[in-house]
Amino acid sequence: MEVIEALDVLGVGRDASWQTIRRAHRTSIVAAHPDTGGSAASAARINQALDVLRRATDDGRTPLPDPAPAPPRRDVARRPDGAPTTRVPLHDPTEVLLRLADAAHDVGEVVFVDPIDGLLEVIVGDEPGVGQLTASVDAAGDDGVPVAFTLEPLGVAPAPPIGDVVAALMRRFRNGAGDDAGAAEA
Repeated sequence: MEVIEALDVLGVGRDASWQTIRRAHRTSIVAAHPDTGGSAASAARINQALDVLRRATDDGRTPLPDPAPAPPRRDVARRPDGAPTTRVPLHDPTEVLLRLADAAHDVGEVVFVDPIDGLLEVIVGDEPGVGQLTASVDAAGDDGVPVAFTLEPLGVAPAPPIGDVVAALMRRFRNGAGDDAGAAEA
């Protein structure tokens, strides 16, 4: 998640003070928390937004940089033909996302699953080389469901290589997904 998106999630502007950001977080998390009728995914996204802003402002001690930079990202995984996605030979994006989430438990810690937006976020690696793998599942086409992967480093050391993480995830996906997903590309 980028700084601009985090501000949008919390419903505050770029000129918001740290107190305004914290107040917006508290208000949003109360409404979105599962204990008050919200969803775990919404609460996780709101908490992630606060974490992004906390890192960008050194826990509120410095103003947001101008312009707000995107967090550093690793390369997108690419197939041998250069396409920035993996195509899964299924035709239900929600099923693909849920199967990926199930498989992701074996490669890291699943922190966010959003079937509506087709997003999956997984913390991978071991300290100090930790990263956040994001899988974005798109609408199905004739040749399957495209899934794009990015890896954002979170630790002080480099995160594991995205190719290794995606390959492990797709192996687990194919092994747990049954015969109809056996041809998924990594």
